[in-house]
Amino acid sequence: MTTGDATRFTRILLTGPPGIGKTTICKQLISLLEKQYSIDGFYTEEVRDSSKKRIGFDVVSIKNSEIRSPLARVANVLKPQQFQKHCVGNYHVFIENFESTALANLDSKMDVLFIDEIGKMELFSDKFFSTVNNLFFEGDIKKNIIIATIPQMHKVPPKYISFFKKFYQDSRCKIIDVNRENRNILPKEIYETICRTSPKN
Repeated sequence: MTTGDATRFTRILLTGPPGIGKTTICKQLISLLEKQYSIDGFYTEEVRDSSKKRIGFDVVSIKNSEIRSPLARVANVLKPQQFQKHCVGNYHVFIENFESTALANLDSKMDVLFIDEIGKMELFSDKFFSTVNNLFFEGDIKKNIIIATIPQMHKVPPKYISFFKKFYQDSRCKIIDVNRENRNILPKEIYETICRTSPKN
């Protein structure tokens, strides 16, 4: 990440393959920023069973990590009556649960918003899509800093390709490819970028 002209970025988007550490970076950034800035948003967290096998994902409130809801679960841990309309692979996606936790935490009055992630599961929610579109492109785009995670372009649902291209075309957005070489240094670099972009008196 180059920082020579970093002060013009108010939208920082992390992309990279699943499991590369995007959510971990967000959590480390939260720890670095929370003493200086007002923070809101959500992150997604893996859920594993007693044998450490992944069985789903939860959406977790940043303000209070005890507030969480199931985002998705694999079919074999659900009863038939719990099956959902929307699925990604073997995962059933709980849209109402997601909206009740995630949307309540996207408070545009905060200094820094975290959105982990803007992905296929989350985009089943039309309300979430509208909120993200407003935060990035329709609302007061200079008001706050947004840190979000997004899928690699070849993983983006076809109906949203044009929407994701807007991130790459907007001069306020900094797209960062997370990899094994940079993931450990990115939290500090992004933190320093935010301090320059939105200094606190």
